[in-house]
Amino acid sequence: MASAPTATVSIGVQPEYTRLAFQFEAPTTVTPLLQGNRLDLRFSRAADIDIAELRSTPPPLVREVRRVSAAGAPVRLQLVLDGGVRQRQFVDGNRVVVDLLPPEGGVDTTVADNQAPAPAPGHAPVSGTAHVGLVEAANDTRISVTWPAPARAAAFRRGEAIWLVFDATGRIDLAGVARVGRRHQDVQVVQGEGVIGLRIPAPPDVLVSAFAQDNTWTFTLGSHAGVSTAAPLAREVNAEGQGRLTARFGREGTVRWIRDPEIGDRIAVALIGGPARGIDTRRATLEAAVLPAAHGAVVEPRADGVTVAFDDGVMTVSRGDGLIAAAAPAQSDLEAGLSSALMDDALGGAPLASRQNANLAQVREHIDLLLRRAAEEGVREGAPVEARMALARYLLENELAPEALGALRIVAINQGELVEIDPEYRLLRGAANVMMGRLSAAQADLSASALVNNPSAALWRGYAAAQRQDWSEARRELERGAGGLEEHPPGWRARFEMALAQAAIELNDYAAAEAAARAASAQAPDQTLRLQARLIEARLANARGDATRALTMLDELSHVRDEETAVRARVEAIRIRRASGVMRPIDAVEPLEALRFRWRGNSTELAIVGMLGEAYSELGRWREALATMRIAADRFPNDPAARHLRADMSTLFERLFLDGEADRLEPIQALGLFYEFSDLTPVGPNGDRIVRLLSGRLVHVDLLEQAAQLLQHQVDERLEGQSKAQVAADLAAIYLMDHKPDRALVALASSRQPNMPQLLLADRRILEARALLELGRLDGAAELVERDRSEDAQRVRAEAAWRARDWPRAAAELRTLIGMRDRAQPLDKSGRQAVLRAGVALTLAGDEAGVRALYRDFAGDMANTDEADAFEMVAAGIQADGAAIRDVARAVARTDLLDRFMQRQRARMTEEAAAAAEAQAQGGPAAPAPGAPMPAPPAPPAEAALPAPNARNTPQAGA
Repeated sequence: MASAPTATVSIGVQPEYTRLAFQFEAPTTVTPLLQGNRLDLRFSRAADIDIAELRSTPPPLVREVRRVSAAGAPVRLQLVLDGGVRQRQFVDGNRVVVDLLPPEGGVDTTVADNQAPAPAPGHAPVSGTAHVGLVEAANDTRISVTWPAPARAAAFRRGEAIWLVFDATGRIDLAGVARVGRRHQDVQVVQGEGVIGLRIPAPPDVLVSAFAQDNTWTFTLGSHAGVSTAAPLAREVNAEGQGRLTARFGREGTVRWIRDPEIGDRIAVALIGGPARGIDTRRATLEAAVLPAAHGAVVEPRADGVTVAFDDGVMTVSRGDGLIAAAAPAQSDLEAGLSSALMDDALGGAPLASRQNANLAQVREHIDLLLRRAAEEGVREGAPVEARMALARYLLENELAPEALGALRIVAINQGELVEIDPEYRLLRGAANVMMGRLSAAQADLSASALVNNPSAALWRGYAAAQRQDWSEARRELERGAGGLEEHPPGWRARFEMALAQAAIELNDYAAAEAAARAASAQAPDQTLRLQARLIEARLANARGDATRALTMLDELSHVRDEETAVRARVEAIRIRRASGVMRPIDAVEPLEALRFRWRGNSTELAIVGMLGEAYSELGRWREALATMRIAADRFPNDPAARHLRADMSTLFERLFLDGEADRLEPIQALGLFYEFSDLTPVGPNGDRIVRLLSGRLVHVDLLEQAAQLLQHQVDERLEGQSKAQVAADLAAIYLMDHKPDRALVALASSRQPNMPQLLLADRRILEARALLELGRLDGAAELVERDRSEDAQRVRAEAAWRARDWPRAAAELRTLIGMRDRAQPLDKSGRQAVLRAGVALTLAGDEAGVRALYRDFAGDMANTDEADAFEMVAAGIQADGAAIRDVARAVARTDLLDRFMQRQRARMTEEAAAAAEAQAQGGPAAPAPGAPMPAPPAPPAEAALPAPNARNTPQAGA
């Protein structure tokens, strides 16, 4: 069949219908077949039709589009529609129009729900092996899981991972899919009783959507979630105060329990069949929480005795007799349990230090009372806010910062002017934000003009600066706020003193650090804070040079029951031992890896990862070092320690590719490492030198295609002026070595610049002539160097005449080339080959006198060489056997007159890489290199980062 015509599809959306217009190059008809919610469009003509936009963003009424016809066959498309959608079509010349109309009375959800029927009630889990497929598009990742039979499923996010769970037993065959492309980390199989699934770590902005078809579930991970129907979620409370949470899915399902390998707790998962139907909002009580889910539901129990059941299409969460949302006791009973003094203190805003001895039950009772008093104030504009401010103060006193912010938000609704004019409001809000780690949000409040001279505000500003590791600012503000310490509870007084001690240590003021650490230890109301103060004292001992005492204290602290203090003490002990040389890098890896998984979160994890990356780099395990550091830096993008970690990564990358550490690796390993972490390449001269070094090393080992990839991006995207012309010349030389003369011409033509240096211009001219010779454009090559009198240009002219079989002209050009040599020096191999060629050309031209003259001139030079026998045969003249002459001609034709020029180009590109490798092998510094500023190229697409070299790129073939 002749090549198929092309066709396009355009989409139009109107309130009454969705129009798909297919434009062909010739008249075409269509035969539609609508069965249920599947529309099969069979066109009468074959075409190369582009439906990428239609597939990636289906229009209204369309769920999925795919092409089911083979290449060269008439086009056949299959559309999955919403339930009850109707269609009509007509033909207008070369255009075929298909209109999709909504069903009578709206979308038929019954039909839609039957698209992938749920398993029957009481259906046992599917048994067998599931096969996983992966397709990574530009903006999303699609994962398909196919079971032997239709299986119920659930898809949701919990913490830092996406969960895809199935009502099945058996195994999931990842078939080599150990990683989900470059966007997500390792896929983990999780199992429970009668349930199995995949857990995929993913950034918080990654959403998941689900789609079921027959035995296959397809999940899309991307920045946008697909359309799914939300199940109504409600809290039901009866007259006795017994409550429960219910989610009405309207189809059968089951509940399975599974353990989270990251957290260690058990969660309940409600699994249902397709189509997608999930929970769109989070609902929580004191005993359990229902999390949002793209499909199905997930329940986190927070107390013993929580039950989750699925019956008649409804998921029910309850506890015991249903006491999830018990009604509050009567106000009079609660008020009777509180003294009038406590009431006055709550509403009067007494100092925070005055209510530290209340137990948990009293705190809850007090909060309940304040909540009812605040509710009586209402939320109308101009309503009083005294009770709500008292509630915010009390919540903040008990470190319930999110709840305090909620109370303050209602205060701003009642009396918005307080946000700007009331110092207490801004202090409370700023302190709450600092407690939550929202330092940027707190800065605006704590720096307000009304709080500039407030000691308490200074304390909170200093504490926030310590969290940002701005030690000078932290010390200045904490010392300014010393007069306000007594206004805060002992716990926060201890924290402020510890922050001051840390700042003083970082600023090398050990006397002030010791005084603050002792004050923190004296103020600490509990063992946790006292242990943290003890940890600061150990750091102070090491800073003063007493490493033995510091290690003794740290080893003791590493065995305490407080997990955070124990981990931080262990990390500090490893740091001291590594700095003193007592612990080798190989000995530090195992304990640091254990600590990395023992503690997650905040700057402690970043410190662990930084030390682990340093140990890996000292051991030469570069990829593990960079990958480990990147994971932690990406998890905490705004943490000050993450900035230091990213700086360490950039320094390590420069050590690898700039200082020659990567020369210890195999070239293909170095290339893979560069591609994976190319975003760390510095901008400017150093970045240029890294790219040039790496490409030169690849050329040195005949990995020409990979070297060309690096330089091609520089020429296309990054460089201008003479730098672009020089790099393009190197790129053209690589293409010629790789037998790609057409691409060499493109590289040279796209990089022409005015006023180029003569040496560069001459090299580019010879490269272009060589490319023309390879393409058979012999006259063009000769014309290009017509006025060039250099030896390289003469070789081009001689090669062009030889390939044109113009033997008289070839003989003349070769005699001219031979005459350009230094007559005081004997003929080298290249010269002897030129003489042999000249003899063949003269013989084939029938110039017997010329042959004799050539023999007289060069018989001595050719004697006792590898070419002596061939030269004697050619010197026999036109009487020599014709077959023998042809054999000699074929032999010399395999030589390359321009080989010397190409070898010179290759040496120029590789000499820097070779010098760096030699210097690294001898333990010396890498050789310096010139270079214009060149930012690094982006990493290549996943799964194609290292294209396999062909036979011409291997060292054997290149030789």
